Amino acid sequence: MPLERETVLRLLLIERTKILAYLYAILHDHQGAEDVLQDVSVLALDRCTDIEDERHFLGWVRKAARFKALHALRQRRLQPVGLDDEVLDLLDADWQTLDDTSPRDLVDRLRVCLDRLTPNARRLVELKYVEGLAGATIADRLGRHVRSVYTALSRVHRALSDCMAGAAIDKGMLDG
Repeated sequence: MPLERETVLRLLLIERTKILAYLYAILHDHQGAEDVLQDVSVLALDRCTDIEDERHFLGWVRKAARFKALHALRQRRLQPVGLDDEVLDLLDADWQTLDDTSPRDLVDRLRVCLDRLTPNARRLVELKYVEGLAGATIADRLGRHVRSVYTALSRVHRALSDCMAGAAIDKGMLDG
């Protein structure tokens, strides 16, 4: 049975973090992801009768978000760096594994993983993602070479990814 507008609105609010993360993975732009999320939200509310049920919701929204994000990239005359259709299909398949995981569980896992980082690694994460600084600015602020900042951020990303996967397995949240 198709979803009602109120249900779609509730699901959009609950799944906002997942949808934004998906959009950011395509756009690499926080504001752009927010803008596309607004467009997708309006589209989902307008076409709620096309969404079969709550289980179908995230797949429908991801597909709409993907098309809207690619359209936004074309409008800005940007190319989706490294994200061709095959990569987006793989990304979409990975995101489906998280459909049954609540955003709160993901945030809790991320907090645990961030707490496991060294103070220097946490500082890099804060500068990059809380303050929104570019790598060159971080390097200047810390008195380091730009390349070493990017190398350290790459290690932090890998550590967080491994930790998130490990936390998921430890808690049995992705094992079905």
